[in-house]
Amino acid sequence: MRRFALVITAALALSGCATLYGQDNGSVPPPAVSTIPAQPTPVKQAKAAKDAPIVVMIGIDGLRWDAIDRHPAPNLRALAKGGVRAQGLIPVMPSVTFVNFYSIATGLYAEHTGLTSNLAYSRKTGRLMERGTHGESEWWGGEPIWVTAEKQGLTTAAMFWLGSEAEIAGKRPTHWFPYEHNKPKEERIAQVLDWLSMPEKDRPRLITLYFHDVDSAEHRYGPETPEEGVAIKAVDKHIGDLVAGIKKLGMENRVNLVIVSDHGMTKVKENALIYLDDYISLDDVMAPKFASRDGPSGGPYMHLFVKDKANIDKVYHQLANANPNLQVYRREHLPKRWQVNNDDRTGDIFVVAEPGWMIFARSLTSKYKHAPTGMHGYDRHFHDMYGTFIANGPAFKSGLTAEPFDNVNVYGLVADVLDIKPAKTDGDLDSVKYILKD
Repeated sequence: MRRFALVITAALALSGCATLYGQDNGSVPPPAVSTIPAQPTPVKQAKAAKDAPIVVMIGIDGLRWDAIDRHPAPNLRALAKGGVRAQGLIPVMPSVTFVNFYSIATGLYAEHTGLTSNLAYSRKTGRLMERGTHGESEWWGGEPIWVTAEKQGLTTAAMFWLGSEAEIAGKRPTHWFPYEHNKPKEERIAQVLDWLSMPEKDRPRLITLYFHDVDSAEHRYGPETPEEGVAIKAVDKHIGDLVAGIKKLGMENRVNLVIVSDHGMTKVKENALIYLDDYISLDDVMAPKFASRDGPSGGPYMHLFVKDKANIDKVYHQLANANPNLQVYRREHLPKRWQVNNDDRTGDIFVVAEPGWMIFARSLTSKYKHAPTGMHGYDRHFHDMYGTFIANGPAFKSGLTAEPFDNVNVYGLVADVLDIKPAKTDGDLDSVKYILKD
């Protein structure tokens, strides 16, 4: 039996601090930086008041809602204790990295962003969104928070975020970098602090920052393992360095930290594989996960685009009830709660494995060398898929535990803190506004 791993690679320093916002807490050369020089317009300068709030939004890939309770994470715990922590950030469907970090940025479900997978496929163009295409505008629907801010005269900066490399609605962050997976975390933190140190008229009011470490460790070793704890400890240390740097700049009364993760993680069951070609002919379908030029991979879900529309019923009936651990849907019958039905990017048939199970093909060899022991991408309402939300700063209440909420609400919260008019989203700010100070 072939084994495989689906390890997400997102298209994805000062001293550790003892006090955080009033709470004690016990070989390959990098690509050239792509950045648009900061040239503030008079509008930007007029809006850059010295007391205007700043948001630093930090994405920690794969940090499950309960992970910092299992492992030492003094800085994240202190931020949560002194601010707001949700009992879970509910991902959009499917619960994978590209889909969710972009939904966090836009406030839209996958059916409206068009990102229905990490390897989105367009039936209109016959193209696959894979390595080398992430800077193309056509893939990114909706309006990310940095575009909203830039349109209204704010300067923004991205130390990585899904979608930040593409021009969307004619805009990019004022400062941005192409994704560099191995860029040292110390350099990421130093760049954020450099942006915060800029003159007032040039200083970004919104900054994004991304860490992949926890997700990578969990895929390889699984959640609830010592290796997961090592990764969390490392990220926690870098966040402590960031907070210490903010305090050194004397900006703790302006900077709001919004810490989010894209999804959680669950354990993969041993030998829990569903082979699609045991039930259907792969010649009848185009499965994006099997079609990447980097090689085939598996996962908890699959979009199946049936090549001959006359065969949709045949393929559906071959898969329906074929395996008790596989849910099978025609596109038009997808559960509304998933919000993943996009005319162009959702397969004619969508299949999802039960938690802990994986989908692949017996006739293929995975591009990955190791089988995963941790995985995500399952039903977004499965509790292990819930991510993390922590917010700390002058705009947020202190010592508040919030109910779980959909991650499409983060956009509205950030827009409200920045005092900018939001674009239309799928979120409901009124349902989460109680976490903000009056």
